[in-house]
Amino acid sequence: MLGFFMAYHMKVHNKKDNFLYNRSMLRINIITQLMVFFVLAMIVNHLNIQILLVLLLSIFSIILFKQQFQYLRTLKRFKWFFLVMLGIFAFNTPGEHIAGWPLAISPTYEGLLAGGTQTLRICLMLAALSLIINGNTRQQLISGFYFIFSPLKILGLAVERFAARLWLTLHYVELQRDSQITQSFLGQLNAMTNLQASELDPSSNETISIEFKMPLFGMMDYGVITLLISLVVLKVVL
Repeated sequence: MLGFFMAYHMKVHNKKDNFLYNRSMLRINIITQLMVFFVLAMIVNHLNIQILLVLLLSIFSIILFKQQFQYLRTLKRFKWFFLVMLGIFAFNTPGEHIAGWPLAISPTYEGLLAGGTQTLRICLMLAALSLIINGNTRQQLISGFYFIFSPLKILGLAVERFAARLWLTLHYVELQRDSQITQSFLGQLNAMTNLQASELDPSSNETISIEFKMPLFGMMDYGVITLLISLVVLKVVL
């Protein structure tokens, strides 16, 4: 009876391990995610509005599926920036003026299209960035940036110092988020100053070690990297 129970227990654990392994194989690691983000940043200005809408809706669906609602709060903070940018494009881009506009200065169709396209580009990059930041831990983010920029050591770039500064930046962001100070902009600045002062206080400093872990690469990672290389080569050739 004991032997049967042990065999059954091992079988259940093997199925669970295989399930977790298969799930990990279907997820791209942080290095691949950052590579996708950098390539997207390079080609986003060359994408038309139809492709931007498809990409944005795809990433937005993933964000909703993972319930990462921080992206919606980010868009809310950018609403005035989007409106001002749309107005600048609409009233300063030459083209066909909108018929029936009641004011002497009227926007153009081309300006509205250009402003809307630029707004979609920024929303797309913010969505991709939100998906990466909220879908990975601080340790994974720092390790990903470290291994991506490691080849730049040949040019004299201090990758370790860059990783340490990134760790401190994310640390301050998390402290600010945990403090839940929302009364005013000056209050947030004062809170950030107090947090930095407490970090610089020798009596409150702690020894912090940062460990860089190389993420595992699966079939999805190799497939995405191959696709990215193909897109870059086609862009250069064409």
